[in-house]
Amino acid sequence: MRVVLLGPPGAGKGTQAAKLINKYNIPHISTGDIFRKNLKEKTKLGLKAKEYMDKGLLVPDELVVDIVKDRLTEEDCTEGFLLDGFPRTVEQAEALKAEMSKLKISLDGVINIEIKDEILIDRLTNRLVCKKCGATYNAKSNKPKKDNACDVCDGELYI
Repeated sequence: MRVVLLGPPGAGKGTQAAKLINKYNIPHISTGDIFRKNLKEKTKLGLKAKEYMDKGLLVPDELVVDIVKDRLTEEDCTEGFLLDGFPRTVEQAEALKAEMSKLKISLDGVINIEIKDEILIDRLTNRLVCKKCGATYNAKSNKPKKDNACDVCDGELYI
């Protein structure tokens, strides 16, 4: 199964992604995770992306697509994948379609999560994120076991 999961930050993409990847045994691919991995491993693509990020600029669509394309060629994606929050622009979608065509693969579906603005604002203003591992919590509905500490890695949490 090859699926794209779309929706605004706070819509529940991560929550739904976890359920889908467990049910279908496919990798969860988020551009943020890919960037962090490439930066950590100092890959050619990661270093190129870092140049933009260090200047506070958005990484160009072409480079984002290259990083995603590279990830889709890894062995764990042969039976499928879930793309989380990518593509974000029409240009990225068109480039992804072209690259997937070259790889002779196609999407099975796209899921777009829609949610009311008031709920998004409430979720995002109460979202806690670990600085070390990126785990997320909610100050109201999904609190960590210890105040200001990640349950996964004991890292510091921020809003």
